[in-house]
Amino acid sequence: MLTTSSCQPGACDPVSQMHVGNKFVMVNQRGDRTVPPWLYKLFTGHQYPYVRRLAKFAQPVKQGEDRLEPTKEMIEAKFWEVYPRCRAKVLQEVKVGMIVVFHDLGEYPAGGYQELVDNPETFLAKTYGKKKIKVNFYDGDNFVCTINFKVAGWTEHGHEAEV
Repeated sequence: MLTTSSCQPGACDPVSQMHVGNKFVMVNQRGDRTVPPWLYKLFTGHQYPYVRRLAKFAQPVKQGEDRLEPTKEMIEAKFWEVYPRCRAKVLQEVKVGMIVVFHDLGEYPAGGYQELVDNPETFLAKTYGKKKIKVNFYDGDNFVCTINFKVAGWTEHGHEAEV
């Protein structure tokens, strides 16, 4: 599971990183906006290519030439364009027989989930309790990325499907 402490300085390909309180945060080039490293890596890493693809296809290309891979600066610029307009959806993973299903627990508009970003496990435990939770991020109707949390000591699926 990713937490703010799992990304040490220099390990998450940031453009710049600074220590604030007891955690590291990613800072944009102007130095006026920050996000935890786990969130920056989730949005810009290779596992979920949405932001990277937007950065790649924003580049001009001549006919017959391949598009170049985006630079870290292009990816960062695209991240700061996409992230502020993303909404978050919280789902609970429930095992029903041999099938895993997801139940909607809540949805947060762009800019409406700062506590989730700052302290995900604390926020999810306080708001939803002991559960296995998936948080999806969307840019409009487009899926951007997802992260799973085992909240408040969750260890295994129960035999009943509680929501």
